Amino acid sequence: IKLSLMAPSGTQYAMLFARTVIGLTLVAACLGGNILNTLDTVSGIVTSAGTAQSCSGDMFPDKAVVNGAQFSITYNMTFKVVTNLMVNENYVLVQRGCPLPTLPAGFSAKLVIQVPVSRVAVMSSTDSKWIEVIGERNTIIGMGGIYTTSPCLNKRFASGLTVDMSQVSYNRTLSQYVMSSGASGLTSSYSALSTPLDAVFVSYVDPSAGANLVVDSGTYEKTYQRVAEWGKFIAAFYNKEASINAFISDSKSRWDCASKRAAAAVAASGQLKAVGISYIDAKKGMLFFDCSKDSNGNYGNKFCGVLDAAGLQVMDTSGYKGNLTDYTQFGNWAADADILIIGDMYCDYKGFYTPTACDSFWKDTVIGKMSAMKAFKNQKIYDVGRTLDPSGGTDY
Repeated sequence: IKLSLMAPSGTQYAMLFARTVIGLTLVAACLGGNILNTLDTVSGIVTSAGTAQSCSGDMFPDKAVVNGAQFSITYNMTFKVVTNLMVNENYVLVQRGCPLPTLPAGFSAKLVIQVPVSRVAVMSSTDSKWIEVIGERNTIIGMGGIYTTSPCLNKRFASGLTVDMSQVSYNRTLSQYVMSSGASGLTSSYSALSTPLDAVFVSYVDPSAGANLVVDSGTYEKTYQRVAEWGKFIAAFYNKEASINAFISDSKSRWDCASKRAAAAVAASGQLKAVGISYIDAKKGMLFFDCSKDSNGNYGNKFCGVLDAAGLQVMDTSGYKGNLTDYTQFGNWAADADILIIGDMYCDYKGFYTPTACDSFWKDTVIGKMSAMKAFKNQKIYDVGRTLDPSGGTDY
């Protein structure tokens, strides 16, 4: 099997770690696929981290191929290298139970981690949704609680099986977590963090989140298809390539099917126009979904691709040169928009803390001023906040 690695500098080590497997001999543990964590059949709790009994042969018969996203995975017999190309970090993932590999001079490894991981912390739904999709929710020991509305994770919070990471901070001098309140050490309900975690998944480098930080940059991709590819990034840490491959393949099939049905509907009834407001800033006014396209045909905001796939003609709001706080003017500019999509109707950052005040702001101050728009007249105005994330939260 010929493999190559991408170094942080972008230099490729051709055929580095090249190996040849003679015959089709695989260890028995791998005949059924990658070595996985053992879970209790009733509770789902990890009872044993997946450990190899022999390191002879290919430990990773199930592999993932990355399609277009800004990360890579290269496979060797007993380890794999996952590279986040956006932040130029390499994570060397070694099959648990196998010896650590000797890395070549000049190759920089941010972390060397035994896989499958069995104890992790996750700072946002950007990562937790993928861990839930592949059936490894019970490995989440810590979670940034403010960023999840997953009912099952909230149940783990309530039972104390997952702790709220917003209440702790990592002391890098002591190499341990302490309570954010200033108390020394950890209170008893947070004692699970006294044992080192295999990995802490973050969407950006946050030293206070802990040691063993793994950066998942999926949220910065231009299309939802490429965002979905980052499920493979997370799954590689669990040896769950087969599981995520099946999920993403099924998701793509449903996307393609829905797009074909939308195209058929357009052919039969004509195309509708859609315009989107991402949210309203307290000082700047309206901020729009960037539905302009780059030279590769990608929209500035990936949600515009969803509207496009739905068969809608997406209006490019970069053409609006009016006042961003004049909602009447915008309503006149987008008068022929059949549908208005609003990405975020939350009012807390605008100073409206009650549902009544929030409703009044949107109905009277904003939407009520857009009466010239077809969407207003036909009552085709939709708030899509809190529906963009498979786990029930908002994935920006």
